[in-house]
Amino acid sequence: MFISCLIPLYTYAQSGVNSPYSRYGVGILSEQSSGMAKAMGGLGAGFRQANTINLKNPASYSTVDTLTFIADLGLALQNANFSENDVKINAHNAFVNHIAIQYRILPKVGMTLGVMPFSNVGYSYSSTELVRRDKEGDTEISSTNTYSGTGGLRQFMGGLGWRPTNWLSAGVNVSYLTGDINHYVYNRYSSSDIQSRTLMYTTDMAGLKLDFGVQGTVRFGENTLVLGATFSPARKLESETFKTDIHSSSDTLEVADAFSLPDFLSAGFTYKWKNRMIGADVSYQTWSKASFFGDKSGLDKLSASVGFMIKPDESSKNLFKRSSYQFGLNYSQPYFKVGENKGPMQFGVSAGLSLPINTAYNSMSWLHISGEYVRVEPMAKGMITENYLRINIGVTFMERWFMKLMVD
Repeated sequence: MFISCLIPLYTYAQSGVNSPYSRYGVGILSEQSSGMAKAMGGLGAGFRQANTINLKNPASYSTVDTLTFIADLGLALQNANFSENDVKINAHNAFVNHIAIQYRILPKVGMTLGVMPFSNVGYSYSSTELVRRDKEGDTEISSTNTYSGTGGLRQFMGGLGWRPTNWLSAGVNVSYLTGDINHYVYNRYSSSDIQSRTLMYTTDMAGLKLDFGVQGTVRFGENTLVLGATFSPARKLESETFKTDIHSSSDTLEVADAFSLPDFLSAGFTYKWKNRMIGADVSYQTWSKASFFGDKSGLDKLSASVGFMIKPDESSKNLFKRSSYQFGLNYSQPYFKVGENKGPMQFGVSAGLSLPINTAYNSMSWLHISGEYVRVEPMAKGMITENYLRINIGVTFMERWFMKLMVD
């Protein structure tokens, strides 16, 4: 059996996924970094930048000042290349990364609300095999299975970050995950004498996810070291899975509560000196203990990232000297198996800049533009290699909504 056709469907553009690897687990996990952190390899645990939304560690929410309201929007344009042996195909997507707002509700307490994808499913590919050949050898009958899928999980979150002391902050996110995953198998034969068959597997899921974060700040004169960590406990998802045979029009309940999320741990740091910042993150997810369709066949996932940022001259009148420039690298292991083999590894490199934009009196916003190259490398022969070139565009609106003005 071999993959004879890989068909990217542009109807999946809203999810930004055309990957056959999204068939496994809960799909392709979304990178939940925002703004300048995305260009720094996806830093999050120790990333703490004043008046910047860091969705990966809720302890960072306490950086928002009393007078400021922040809105953050992230978009992405993507070109994907899929290759297997001599077959190559491109796909183009545009999708929303995240939408979030942040403001202070109490002294030393910041609040963030947001919506973003947690995972995405979108694929269509075929495999063909010879079923039989007639006695004379003139006629062959082949069977073609076309596999396709849509859906994913969406995350609606709200979080608080509290700074009880000048050196310590803690926070929590409460997220509601909801969505559906649909897998289709179309079985066709080259002979019209053999009946075709279509199977559909549909899963509806919903559940709560909790994320706890902490950050500690240590100052060395004018230099600052931020240490951070996050933890998300394993959770079961309420889910119902149905198998439908289109030709018999019968639904069969497969498994109830067949999906769960793993424990998630991360740790990292950032170090600022003069007009520079460097940082690194490591995260670990126990997917081997999570359930996929009632089966615990996942793999524990290790990820790492490093990032660097420089801002030439914050007080300069030159726009590009006031801007900040970011660079990053990231690496991620698979969390699922493809048959008996481990899924593909992922490597990424990114670079970007954040341009300050004066929008009103005593207000400033940022335009974040970054480029990212991602390679999805299979760990076994005969699997598909994926290459992504992605342009991330983010806008951070920062307004002084709560300022009291004196009028003579």
